[in-house]
Amino acid sequence: MAGLPESHASLLRTRRGYLATGSVDGGPQVVPVCFTWAGDVIWTAIDGKPKKTEHLQRLKNIEANPKVAFIVDRWEEDWSRLAWLSAKGTATVIKKGAESLKAIAALKSKYSQYAETPLEGPVIRIDVERWSGWSAEDDS
Repeated sequence: MAGLPESHASLLRTRRGYLATGSVDGGPQVVPVCFTWAGDVIWTAIDGKPKKTEHLQRLKNIEANPKVAFIVDRWEEDWSRLAWLSAKGTATVIKKGAESLKAIAALKSKYSQYAETPLEGPVIRIDVERWSGWSAEDDS
């Protein structure tokens, strides 16, 4: 993977990440997401949990400005274990098809909750252009 330190790859097994998008007027939005990944690609999907609207701001933002950031972290009271990993890249909203089925299968494999909460919306694909991270363990 382009620039991803091996010591940080374990962070991609965490259960929650944060997707940051920017609107056409430059306003930021950060939302927690379930995700999966393969190489330099991260996928997240719009699930069937109740939402105020079907036209989610993150989808509008990606359509207007596909540059995104994604971050995962490890927080512990023992600060010698703190770590974070950030990915910057370009997002694409993927409609139904082979890739979305692959991403949905991987998400269902990672999150047992998707057995009861369907993945009804589109998949967001992030093509990572740059990884960066920090770990307290690497600084010691």
